[in-house]
Amino acid sequence: MVKTTNLRAVIVDDDEFCCVQLQDVIARKVRSIDILAVCNSAEEGIEMIQQLSPDIVFLDVEMPGMNGFEMLKKLQAINFEIIFITAHDHYAIRAIRFSAIDYLLKPVDATSLQEALDRVIEKKRKHIEIPQRQLEIVNHPAGKQMDNLAVPTMEGLLFISLQDIVSCESDDKYTMIFLADKKKVVASRTLGDFEEILSKHGFFRIHKSYLINLKHLRKYLRGEGGQVVMSNGATLDVSRRKKEELMELVSQF
Repeated sequence: MVKTTNLRAVIVDDDEFCCVQLQDVIARKVRSIDILAVCNSAEEGIEMIQQLSPDIVFLDVEMPGMNGFEMLKKLQAINFEIIFITAHDHYAIRAIRFSAIDYLLKPVDATSLQEALDRVIEKKRKHIEIPQRQLEIVNHPAGKQMDNLAVPTMEGLLFISLQDIVSCESDDKYTMIFLADKKKVVASRTLGDFEEILSKHGFFRIHKSYLINLKHLRKYLRGEGGQVVMSNGATLDVSRRKKEELMELVSQF
């Protein structure tokens, strides 16, 4: 029987109670992780990460002096997987922009932790390298049109030009992204996650299941909610409550 090598992890969180709770969940429920160090500040976290080269960093978002996102920007390279630990789910979108494997809400439960670790293990099994371009979107100047989107897939990060995205369709906890060249990408994030990122860049949620790029809208078909025809030929339903807002947006486009 082949012995599986445990994942090597560093915890960075100023809340000592949360550090203890996470270690307890790992010890009792998830035995495939070796905790190399527990750091109670971002500065200590940087030092330990550079010294120990972990596979995973469990990183708190809110820390005094330097938060988790600021800490990552100070690292020369991110050659480890990131699992954010936070008490507030509104940090989820920023976590995605940092190409985190996942973000977990405090207190961390064993099921959510194991699901995140399964994604890490799957990437390691397929020998997928961690892209070093993952900070480009995070450092994008505020208020400037975003050109590319880092899309987390089971195979790794895929960088897609926004102008190539025709529409996005919900598939439970995943999202299917349809491109202008008729290709389809399955992303391991929800449609709501993409809506929050893309709604400021010419995309509109026409239905609970669909988010469209208005630049690829070719025709509107009248009806109770109506339908839209996209540049790739797809016909998508518009919900009744979104119809008026869509018409207003189209008139300004």
